[in-house]
Amino acid sequence: MPSSFAWLAVDAEQRRRMMEAVEQFRDETTVDDLGVGGIRDAFSDSLFPGTSTLHTRLRYVLFVPWLMQEAARRSTVSEMATRYHDLERDFIGALERGTGEGEPGIIGRRAGRTLQRVPSVLYSGMLAQWGILERGLTSREFFTRIEAGRRLDAEAPRAEDGGLGSERIPDGLDPALPAPPERLLTSADFRLRPGEVAYLEEAITRTNPGTLLARLVQERPAGWIDRESAPRSPWAPEVRDLLRAEADGELRSLLDLAERFSLQAHGAGLLYNLLLAEATASDPSRFRDDRVAHYRDRLQDWAEEAAASRPFGREDFLALGQLMAARRRTFTDRTRRFLEQWCEESRAPHAVADSASARELVARRELAVKRGRARLRPGNLKALNAWGGASGAARLHFRWANVTTLLQDLYDGEGSS
Repeated sequence: MPSSFAWLAVDAEQRRRMMEAVEQFRDETTVDDLGVGGIRDAFSDSLFPGTSTLHTRLRYVLFVPWLMQEAARRSTVSEMATRYHDLERDFIGALERGTGEGEPGIIGRRAGRTLQRVPSVLYSGMLAQWGILERGLTSREFFTRIEAGRRLDAEAPRAEDGGLGSERIPDGLDPALPAPPERLLTSADFRLRPGEVAYLEEAITRTNPGTLLARLVQERPAGWIDRESAPRSPWAPEVRDLLRAEADGELRSLLDLAERFSLQAHGAGLLYNLLLAEATASDPSRFRDDRVAHYRDRLQDWAEEAAASRPFGREDFLALGQLMAARRRTFTDRTRRFLEQWCEESRAPHAVADSASARELVARRELAVKRGRARLRPGNLKALNAWGGASGAARLHFRWANVTTLLQDLYDGEGSS
């Protein structure tokens, strides 16, 4: 029987997290074979709160509440909910009409009205984290509040000045939310208007002070003109140049920790792929190139960088544990021991590729994480043969590719004003 996923009794944010986890299995460069995904996400949430690898364009964070407001024009909660369901799917056409044929980022362009991963679910975490939507509020509850507010207004006595005497029920949307454009449902695009840019800049910096995201919203790195010129990593020199020595001390430390953890995890991932390449080397026609030589070359490049980097030590693990606790993520003793042993191995980075202890460490870790699905488990040829030549081989950049797309939309909006 084929496997399937079902969304059972979970809220929008839980559903978004589940879909993000599923999505990572479709990308050979981001799968978590060695069990460091929780640490990766803790860094990502700390540096770029509210973001997700499922996000495509920034203006969706406004489209979602605007469509909620549009659906709320209907009379009953049931009618509002039905209207909202249709609007999220019909809006695909509005974006197609308002943007160019090659415009990236339209959610549901292929699925059309059969779309299941709707923007309201994908952006639920961002809406809450940035204070645009009350945390935990579902669209159904929003519509219920709208209906209740109307009923109270109809039943409330009139005040002496002619206004309503009853208190308003908060609907859960930020009162400062900009008004939607007049022809939103007819033709929409991703270009942020000046008022929208100002609103998002204020919302992000107010709700997430001291983060790298807030700093990048306030100030664009030197040389960043378009998507092609965006910095290659969150720790690129032009990004670091934005951080002040005293005012941004904690952020500088976090970024340094993230960079060095990323480097350590990258080495383990490359060795894991080298082991897989060697295990499949009996079939030389399987890949277009020599995967063993490929990963040996990459490990050599990694070793050069690791040798020039400050080792990951005891204080770093203490900071890592504090980060995980602050983000309410599990940091098990088994994961800590693996990382400590790997960081000890990487103190001699040029020896890692042929180190028997390093190889055994990585193989044992995959088995502990994936158990019966482990590719390096003896006799598990089905899993080994499913390896496509790369699995978790890319360096962790903590959602940087998605974040730069969102920031580019913001910067473009600033330029248009």
